[in-house]
Amino acid sequence: MMRFRSRALVAAMASLTVLLLAGCVGIPSSGPVEKGDVLATSDEIDIIFQPSGPAVDESQEDILRGFIRAALNPLNNFDVARSFLSKNFADQWKPDAGVTIDQSGRSTQVTSETSIDLKVSPIATVDSNGEYSTVPSAAPVTRSYTFVQENGQWRINTAPDGIVMLSSEFAEVYNSYPLYFFDPSYQRLVPDVRWFPRVASNTGTRIARALITGPSAWLGGAVVTAFPEGTGVTSVPVDAGVASVDLSGPVLDSSAATLERMHVQLRSSLLALSGVSTVRMTVDSTEVPLATSSDTGPVTTPRVDSRALVLRSGQFGFFTGSSLTPIEGISDDVASLDATSIAFSDSVPGLQLAAVGTAAGVYVVAPASTPGIVDDRAALIAPSIDPDGFVWTVPSGSPLDIRVSAAGRTPSSFTATWDGAAQIVSLDVSRDGARVLAFLMMDGKPRLVVASVLRDKDGTPTGLGEPVDLAEGSGTAVDATWVDSLSVASVTLTPSGDNAIVQQQIGGTTTQLADASKVASIVGSNDVVGLRVLSSDGNILQQSANTWQVRAADVAVLATQY
Repeated sequence: MMRFRSRALVAAMASLTVLLLAGCVGIPSSGPVEKGDVLATSDEIDIIFQPSGPAVDESQEDILRGFIRAALNPLNNFDVARSFLSKNFADQWKPDAGVTIDQSGRSTQVTSETSIDLKVSPIATVDSNGEYSTVPSAAPVTRSYTFVQENGQWRINTAPDGIVMLSSEFAEVYNSYPLYFFDPSYQRLVPDVRWFPRVASNTGTRIARALITGPSAWLGGAVVTAFPEGTGVTSVPVDAGVASVDLSGPVLDSSAATLERMHVQLRSSLLALSGVSTVRMTVDSTEVPLATSSDTGPVTTPRVDSRALVLRSGQFGFFTGSSLTPIEGISDDVASLDATSIAFSDSVPGLQLAAVGTAAGVYVVAPASTPGIVDDRAALIAPSIDPDGFVWTVPSGSPLDIRVSAAGRTPSSFTATWDGAAQIVSLDVSRDGARVLAFLMMDGKPRLVVASVLRDKDGTPTGLGEPVDLAEGSGTAVDATWVDSLSVASVTLTPSGDNAIVQQQIGGTTTQLADASKVASIVGSNDVVGLRVLSSDGNILQQSANTWQVRAADVAVLATQY
């Protein structure tokens, strides 16, 4: 299965400001590959390389480095890169098979009169479906190339499929695109991030094909797709803001509701493309009629109130400036409990709900009802609430023992899949309800994981999929949260005594945020700008100009909104 194991060496990838050089680039026998200038290009490409084809009488090593440089440009089916290949091999090479991403330190070794080995140290890969995976160990791997002379000029006659590029080059050539699938109830959309070149002429086709192929393996069981088996994509031309997805297969045999759901998935996924405002489905170039409009479909990015929700001076409510706005039917009951943590949700239609952690256990607070305890086990961590109204609880010293409770239902339990964890410090369900984020301590090290949520036909959580590893490092796990539907943030206490804060895209790169101190908890809002931390001395901090600024003081609890 796919794993996104992020290390410190990956952390700079998303935030690098890169100067890339074009021109003569040499692959030395040892040491890093040098780079040349980025050239501005047409409107189709944000920033892309414009390499030249092979020059006359170039050596095998010249041809190899020219080929690697040219493969950074995917325009016209990599035609410049293919010009470095022999006539017999040019059509056999498959650049879309994947990307090997390395940092530096490439080296070459001549192994015969007509072959050269290139050694790279991968830090991540992207497969043919655009799935990004971090490599746990950047151990060198060898890519072998053979050469043949054609008309007195050296050309590459065999090469590994896929392309190789530095992480800085990857940040310039590739972009992330969320594909959208449904939760099993078809009420919510769940993103699945993929990476494709920034080339408008065929990126839409890649997105549509990956969408129809299906979700990443780790999401299996937690999401569904509307596309029937056997569906294919012929092309996705974009004209005047309209992306026309030409489909093949049993599409027209589907019900009106299924066709509408296909359109919702395509529209939500393709709107990430620059210049696309409308998506139409066609079969054999004939538009597929839809009964309703996709403009009023499931929300792709659920949002919460942007104000901080706090317990302060014995009162609970939304904090703005120096005033606090209570939540009718909720705030008084929450304030009456000796809260150590609070989760609040108004995602269930007609129901506002708070889950309050106390020394005695977790209580549920709802309007017009008496607070009731739903889990009285000792040492419970902060509770979470999913979009179906289930309250999730787990003891810090028993990371596998998850309990879910909802009004009118008998509480149920299941065993988590993160075997070997000694402690859990946070558990947060995503707002789409299909994923759960857990911050663990395992073998004395912090381990941040995400897993899919499995449910029965009534929507009750029954288990989790295999966990996918996210950020890791040294120190002690403090807290983690969802930043938005695509990324998470985590806080660790480093050996030096500082709090390292990292943001990571699910299925993508990692960004190191500004360090802080005395962090007790971290809470997401709607984006990274809304990310807040609560310090142990009662201050709420938010990022500003790459530092954490105090926004409120004397706060006892900073609540998480769902």
